[in-house]
Amino acid sequence: MSSKNLDLSISRILKAPRSAIWQAWKDPEKFVKWFAPAPVITISKKHEFYSGGGFHTSMRLEDGTLMDWDEGCFLQVIENERIIFTDALRGGWRPNGSAFFTAVITLKDHPEGTLYAATALHKSPSDCSRHTEMGFMDGWGKSIEQLGQIAGTLV
Repeated sequence: MSSKNLDLSISRILKAPRSAIWQAWKDPEKFVKWFAPAPVITISKKHEFYSGGGFHTSMRLEDGTLMDWDEGCFLQVIENERIIFTDALRGGWRPNGSAFFTAVITLKDHPEGTLYAATALHKSPSDCSRHTEMGFMDGWGKSIEQLGQIAGTLV
């Protein structure tokens, strides 16, 4: 099956060094300020930022609705370079009942700061389409821009 039917990708050049972007990912207090597109509010329930660590967030929508998902797992955390997380597993590499996607985040030096690239990997074309319909490009794009703003204050 072609990855073009299974993957969604987005990238941005952020005007901050990789180390500042890394800190905005690593520190739960900074993380909640950018992870969901405003005015959605991120609530961090678990943020074990290391390979095998648990990752659990909820999001409060503008109308007050609380969206909650199963705990995920950081599969790979390579400082200032790569973050891979999934909802297929929870912390400690324990399986979850269902899976929607795995995210691969890469950070690369760029003359203007950092090239931030994110790819969401899905198990089926229908999951990929569902993620598109949920607003992947706009939502993840706005979140990445918010990340750049937060990281810019850490320089």
